[in-house]
Amino acid sequence: MPRWLTACVSYRASVDQGSSDGLIARCVVPFYLDMMGTNAVRYGRPLLPALAEASRATTAAEVMTLLRDSWRSRVMGAWYSIRVGGADVAAAVLHALATSRGALDAPPLATAAVVLAGPDPAEPLEQYFTADQTHRWGAGGVIAAAADHLRQHHQVATPLPPPTDADRDTVNALIDIAHHLALK
Repeated sequence: MPRWLTACVSYRASVDQGSSDGLIARCVVPFYLDMMGTNAVRYGRPLLPALAEASRATTAAEVMTLLRDSWRSRVMGAWYSIRVGGADVAAAVLHALATSRGALDAPPLATAAVVLAGPDPAEPLEQYFTADQTHRWGAGGVIAAAADHLRQHHQVATPLPPPTDADRDTVNALIDIAHHLALK
């Protein structure tokens, strides 16, 4: 069984049989492995047409539901938020970023936050970065690069350290994927 199918079956089995079941099956299961963490840099571009199609059938309320759920749903909520947009969705992205607990959903959330919310993500990025450093979740460099993006493009002052070139390149690639998704 392919890696993506094994993970989908496992995740599907863990989902409650509630009203979000169809949403998870339609919007999360087919995509989250390739779009989590920084995987979108390697695997995301071929998925953009399918993601754009799925996002066209996804409402702001559904995106906010995804952003309040587990990390898998948050990953995809972040990507869908880029196409759905709106003030409530952007606020939900910022909250999900500030409360993220690891490197699987933090990079997509930081990407969505930077793309959707202009200079507003500075505080949630700082909150996540502090927790990431304390718990060693592994996304601190990407978060520092997202903050650096805010410095460069919105003249936002932030206490986060300068990113490495590799982390800056990763965030730029994630933002590029987000921009392509927004245009699909």
